[in-house]
Amino acid sequence: MEPQDMYRLAQDLGEAKNRQNVYDALKFMHEDMVLESPAWGLVARGKTENAAVLEAFFNDYPDYHVSFDNYVADGSHFIGWGTVQMTMAAHAHDAGGQRPNGRRITLPVTIRMGFKDGLIAHEVFNCDLMQIALQSGITPNTIANAVFPMQKEADHAA
Repeated sequence: MEPQDMYRLAQDLGEAKNRQNVYDALKFMHEDMVLESPAWGLVARGKTENAAVLEAFFNDYPDYHVSFDNYVADGSHFIGWGTVQMTMAAHAHDAGGQRPNGRRITLPVTIRMGFKDGLIAHEVFNCDLMQIALQSGITPNTIANAVFPMQKEADHAA
């Protein structure tokens, strides 16, 4: 796959997500699509899981917007970096019971993608969860405990 085609697919997926249009976003994903977001401890496999994750995410961050500043690609690998802007909704489950401040946050993001049959088959979305918490007015420990409850239980058992 040509690097510029990889970028076009990544950009088209980003534009669909910017419109919070799950149906359009799925058009750029392979049936075997795997989405990983280490900050949230998330792995979604297949279009059905990806659709559910996107629906929930857009419910919690209804003005999500991603943009690429630049990218590198070699026909087999793609890495793009840029900026995410979004506002945590008052009802967001990420808030762990705290009310977010309603401010739009801005943070850097790195996105690595793999491709299959001319579609995106793998996305690793890297961002700083603690910055999301801090900029949204949520205590970092609260959001970390909501995302990683098993780690908290393991820490208490030790």
